[in-house]
Amino acid sequence: MTKYISTILSFIFIISCNFLSSENKLIEGDLYFDWFRIGSFYNQPDSIIQNAKKYFDTVNQYKLDPDSKKFFAMYESLKKEGLLYSPFVDMKLDNDSIIKIYFKNPDYEKIKIYSRKELQDTKKKVRIKMEVHELGNKMAFCTKLISVNKVDGQTFEMSKKFKIEDYY
Repeated sequence: MTKYISTILSFIFIISCNFLSSENKLIEGDLYFDWFRIGSFYNQPDSIIQNAKKYFDTVNQYKLDPDSKKFFAMYESLKKEGLLYSPFVDMKLDNDSIIKIYFKNPDYEKIKIYSRKELQDTKKKVRIKMEVHELGNKMAFCTKLISVNKVDGQTFEMSKKFKIEDYY
């Protein structure tokens, strides 16, 4: 009888470990600067927040065009996860895809200190390694910030035509 109980407990332990590991994913990539930063209400004026909430909470999602549906899906994901007011950065992964990473404030403080212009002038980039919980829609939440390092390389930006703001 104890043999069966220990076998069942071992099986449950293996299943639970697999379940937990599937929630968090280890990623690594470079800080990326985009001129068009939509991602949360972090540091946004109340007027923008009120108008955006009013729009998303009253819009008929079935009549939206594909781009608006994308923003609606992002809003709904962030609202569900409680991240509407969380800071975020864009990150270029090693496979060249760009994702938005949301942070707790203490982790964000370690990243926002880097200036795009200073990084580009010194031919440096910021390499970030972390565990994330994927949110869908090319978004993830940092559950554990492992490292933030300034290294040799090129800091990429989305556009050279528009003013690109730093993260602070």
